[in-house]
Amino acid sequence: MGNLTGSFVRQYFEVESRLIDALSTAPYIHQFIHGDPLSGRITLYLIILGGFALIQEIWVSIEMTLLQKETYDELSVGRIDEGIKLHRMIQSDDYHAKEYKDEKSGIIIEEFEDMDKFFSKPVHVSDVFVNGQILVNGESVLDKPLRYHIEFSPEDFEDEKRQDFGCSLHVLRLKLYHLFKDSSLFREYNGAKEFTISRNVRIFNKIGEVLPTNIDEVQLCFLKIETGDTITCEFIID
Repeated sequence: MGNLTGSFVRQYFEVESRLIDALSTAPYIHQFIHGDPLSGRITLYLIILGGFALIQEIWVSIEMTLLQKETYDELSVGRIDEGIKLHRMIQSDDYHAKEYKDEKSGIIIEEFEDMDKFFSKPVHVSDVFVNGQILVNGESVLDKPLRYHIEFSPEDFEDEKRQDFGCSLHVLRLKLYHLFKDSSLFREYNGAKEFTISRNVRIFNKIGEVLPTNIDEVQLCFLKIETGDTITCEFIID
């Protein structure tokens, strides 16, 4: 047993010595060794640790990407209707950090969600491009669509129960309503007719599915909309 252990130790030091010799001639790295075996051993140790850390970071990034892809794949096949409100992430508090006050110490404690649940959450929508159409009695009156760029700031979703998911469909509908109603085109085509957010502003996601008003409280990231997407809005005048 002793001979076997001694043989392994000799082989290890031989391999280590060859690696340190290689590092001593490597560009940039050689300046940390200076021909000193101890410096060479420390440098080799740090490189090995850094290599493991890099591999771990790459693995975490791959895992994060796969989890997010799984979530978006699940959302992409879901129906845009009342059923979207029953999505597990909307219903569960497990996908969010929580704060509570420890009764004994009086200290505020923050409890984070599990890593897999953190990575599986869809990313909140920060901006979208919107092609707007004006429909008068069901017919489009524009040769070219109106072009809007809608950006969302933290103030737009600060009242949301789960701010991680960004702003709701209602916020987008409200922004588009005011953009159109404050324009000269509204005065030109609408006249004195009633024009409301719920009845006259129709929004479609990036794959052309209409987003009804009964899901206005659902956040955009659950409605097949991602940051930078181009979606459609119809301003209906009848």
